[in-house]
Formats: sequence, structure tokens, C-alpha cells
Amino acid sequence: MIAKITRGERAGDIAAYLHGPGKANEHTYTIGNVRRSGGLVIGGNLGRDGHTDGASWAADLREAVGTRPEIRKPIWQVSLRTAPGDRRLSSEQWRDAATIMARRMGYEEHPWVMVRHGEDHVHIVVSRVSDTGQVWHARQDFRAAQSAATALEKHFGLTQASRQKAPERVRSSQKTIIENQQQAAVQLAGQRAKELAEFLEVKRMMDQSFPTPPQPGKGPKSLRSRQNTEMNHPVRDHRPERGFER
Repeated sequence: MIAKITRGERAGDIAAYLHGPGKANEHTYTIGNVRRSGGLVIGGNLGRDGHTDGASWAADLREAVGTRPEIRKPIWQVSLRTAPGDRRLSSEQWRDAATIMARRMGYEEHPWVMVRHGEDHVHIVVSRVSDTGQVWHARQDFRAAQSAATALEKHFGLTQASRQKAPERVRSSQKTIIENQQQAAVQLAGQRAKELAEFLEVKRMMDQSFPTPPQPGKGPKSLRSRQNTEMNHPVRDHRPERGFER
């Protein structure tokens, strides 16, 4: 059993895709020995079994999602496909498989529907928001889906397919985060010091090229002091006064 997971924002988009012809007209279902294009609802908890159009169940999921509009990518979808060469499951068996999947993944109380394509695979679409506004966070959903697929293989006696590896995720330790912050701070300090040095050099060159003219009363202190002293203590003439000459 091969499980692939996607998430999306709008239920109507995935509904249109699942009930449409597909990218290469690969979406087909059979009713009364007649092969038709599109998808057929064969399970879920919305009471939409037998529907060949996704408008109704998309509206059900949209109503639930509307109770928590702040939740991002509230539509969760998983495709289940039997391994190449494996036996085909009936619609009843697929319904049992979907029920097991819902229980193991933890969304059994949330609105969900199952659409069948061809003989070898189905799609399960879930609203991560329940009718009462409860959120299924789907943490570690990739690992949980792979584990559930292994359980389904054992339950139905299917070929054990090779398990996919989880997408690589880079997680920085707290120590790495602190080191990166310190390095950024050092680089910023160096940049600011360089900018300050350049500013001071430009200012020095400007002062040399365009010196500031002296202002009245702003001369050197020694000169001002000497001028003040001369004004306060005029020089005396020590020659004898003429009136006392004999």
C-alpha cells in the first residue's frame, strides 16, 4: 500500500480535480459495468456515497473549515494505492481500509470523504477542522500514514511496498541559533565601525579643505587675556609732570 499526502486551502479545488478526468484522463470509475470518467464517492462520514460530483461534499468541508478561518491549509488529502501486481480491493474493502486509516491517523471525528479512481487507488479528503471547530493538527502525519499503510497491508494480505522517506527538514539546535545570532552581531558591529571610520576621515578632509573662519570673541585664550589686561590696566607715563619743574 502506497500513501501520499498533500495539503491545501480550498476543498473545491481538490473536489474538481478528483471528479475531473485527471491530468491524462486517468480518473475513471465503473457503475453497472460501464466505465465513466471522473471519480466516485465510496466512503466517508458525510453520507455522500454514490455521488459522482464533488460540489456537495466540498460544501460540507467548506462549512466546517469556516468555523476556524485562521487555520492555514485546512484540507488534508491522502491517496492510497495498492502495489503494482497486487490484487484489487472491492469498494467495501476500501471502505474498511479508510476506516482503519481514519482511526489510526486520528481524524475519524472530522468530516472526511473517500473518492475512488480506477481499480487500484482511492483518495481520502479530510477537513482538519471539525464541525465544532476542533483542529486536527496532523503532526507527524507522514510517519503515521506510512505506519497505517503497513497495517493495511497486513490486514488485507497485500504486498508490502517500500516505504518512502520523510522529507528532509533542517532543524537548528538552540546552540546553533545562538552562535548564528552572535556572528551576525559581530558582523553588524564591524560594519558600523567601518562606516564610522569612513565618516570621520571624510570629516577630517573637509575640515582641512574648508577651515572654519575665526569668529569675534572666539580667538585664542592667551590673546584675549592679554587684550583684556591692557584694557583694564593702561600703561602709565613715568615722565615728570611739567608743572613741577624748577
